[in-house]
Order: sequence, then C-alpha cells, then structure tokens
Amino acid sequence: MTSIDEKKQIALMMDVYGGLLTDRQREFLDLHFNEDLSYGEIADNSNISRQAVHDAIQHGKKSLLRFEEELGLAAKLEKNHDGVNSSGSEESVDLSALRDEIQALSGLIHDDIIYDVVPIQRSIRRLKDLAGMES
Repeated sequence: MTSIDEKKQIALMMDVYGGLLTDRQREFLDLHFNEDLSYGEIADNSNISRQAVHDAIQHGKKSLLRFEEELGLAAKLEKNHDGVNSSGSEESVDLSALRDEIQALSGLIHDDIIYDVVPIQRSIRRLKDLAGMES
C-alpha cells in the first residue's frame, strides 16, 4: 500500500524529473500513483506481465530518488512554492529556466547512442547553478 506522503513526493518528483525517465517508467508511474491503478491493471492494459510493471515502477522510483538526491530540485521547488527557505529568508528559483534545462537534459539523455557525455555534464552543472547548489 502506498502512503499519501509517498504519492505526493512521487508526484512532485515526476513534475520535476519526469522527462528524464523512460517513456514506460513515466507512463507506469503516472498510472500507478496518479490514476491509482494496480500493477495487475496496468499489466492487463499493456499486455505485459505484472512483474514487468513492478520492475518499471521500481526502477522509475529509484531514478527519481537518485535525481532528487543529486540535484535536490524538488525540495527547492517545494520551498520556493512555500516562499521561504529553511533559514527563513526569501528564496528565488527560476522555475522556467529549471524546466527548460531539464527538458534540454532529457533530450540529451534520450539519444540512442551517446558518444560525448560533456554536454550532459554541462547541463547538470547548469541545473545545479540554477538551483543554487554548488557543483
């Protein structure tokens, strides 16, 4: 059973990092957490095994958590939404710039073959800079 807090956390991370997941992971996470479908229902609708659904969802969740651990953008955006950071001062995060950079990174990651990882590294540094994190 999934708690409401976990659903809220996954939904927030999906909003931020969803473009960095595979299409299948994104679709299955959405169906499970937002549409409240069971693994069996998703499996039946997709004509695949329940285990394949489970694996895609677990890998997707793990990826979201890893992205958040490395970048911390969902926490920053949540604080920005509240208008106050942990020190009590106003914090400004450029949401549109973050979304644009995540979309650009998503395009780089979803290339079939990646010969040069330097553009990906640059994009990640820009994300960290935009979020006010040290690289």
